[in-house]
Amino acid sequence: MAEFVGELKEVWQRQKKNWRTVVTRNIFNRFFNEITLQYANIYITLLGATPVQLGAVNSALGFAQAFISPPLGIIRDRYNIRKIFLAGVALLVTVPLIYALANDWRLIALAILISGLGMMIGSCVIICDLSLPPQDRATGKALCESIGALPTILAPTAAALILTYLGGITIQGIRGLYWIQFAARVILFLYVYKNLTDIEREPRVSENGNLIADFKEVFERGTAIKRWLLFNALNMFTMSMLTTFRYNYAFEVKGATQFILGGIATAMLITETIFSTVIGRLADKIGRKKAFYILTPLFSLANLVLIYATNQYWLLLAGLLMGFRMIAGFSYGSMTPELVPSDCIGRWRGLIGLVTGLASIAAPVVGGLIWENFGPEWIFITIVLIDVMIRLPLLYTVPETLKTN
Repeated sequence: MAEFVGELKEVWQRQKKNWRTVVTRNIFNRFFNEITLQYANIYITLLGATPVQLGAVNSALGFAQAFISPPLGIIRDRYNIRKIFLAGVALLVTVPLIYALANDWRLIALAILISGLGMMIGSCVIICDLSLPPQDRATGKALCESIGALPTILAPTAAALILTYLGGITIQGIRGLYWIQFAARVILFLYVYKNLTDIEREPRVSENGNLIADFKEVFERGTAIKRWLLFNALNMFTMSMLTTFRYNYAFEVKGATQFILGGIATAMLITETIFSTVIGRLADKIGRKKAFYILTPLFSLANLVLIYATNQYWLLLAGLLMGFRMIAGFSYGSMTPELVPSDCIGRWRGLIGLVTGLASIAAPVVGGLIWENFGPEWIFITIVLIDVMIRLPLLYTVPETLKTN
């Protein structure tokens, strides 16, 4: 154990300052995101949205991501990454402010639209792509995940206590959580602005000056591009349905209180904290695909446990198992920058953002229609079927990118 911890410490210490800066920001940002996460869609419902309207509002996130991703990919490959990142972080500061001021569910669509733009423009993933060496990539992402999850474990309980003080799961109570999140995001923007420096990277091989030619180059020089885009689109489709309706299902169908909702979120974070670095290091040794194969049965089982839960303990078990989905994401996600040359990373991330954004537009609406016409449990059954019967075989056809001696 001591040897493993020492190995993780060495991985952290040999990384660049910029990577450590964005990880530090991510740790605190995740904590304050978590205090509102399980209540966001309940808040929209309390403001008057039906399940289909809830899905439509959440589709604004995918629309924003699909709209901004292609031009953003070009911009990232040509211009200053630091300035682009800071612009996105600044946009994200405004999101909880809009939530806190909203008096109608339709206004939340604007906040989600801005959130989608900010998340893409202010995504730290490209800084990880350019900063982490291949042999540390999955471990580095796992460190970011586990260190970020550790303090965040306390956030759902803190949110439940604050919410209880503010009057329970009500519009005014949840609104108070967004004011706290707004203040935190202002402080985090100032921290990143002061500490982040320009990002080093290789110069572009070619300057086409043509949008179609720019993206055609990614397909020509990359590996398994079409299959990876489909794999990521399906992942985002299932993930968007899951995140849109998971807590609403627990609250409306299973009768979960704010403390149980917080417990589900905490259980997910416990799983991420305990297993992230272990799985991440394993993925850097045996391969990213094998790690995904190991974890798929666990996070698929989570959806079935949620459906058949008869008491609060089963809901908490579902939360523990759901944590493995996030771990699987950064394990196979380590393959993403390894499928293209480094000077194509921006456009590559732009293409991924486009297809995942389109999937995010459709998924919440489809989930709302499934909820109203077939029953809420069919949302989670659909997720399992797509993950096991389509994504798993599709990944098998993509070459493993880890180079071992």
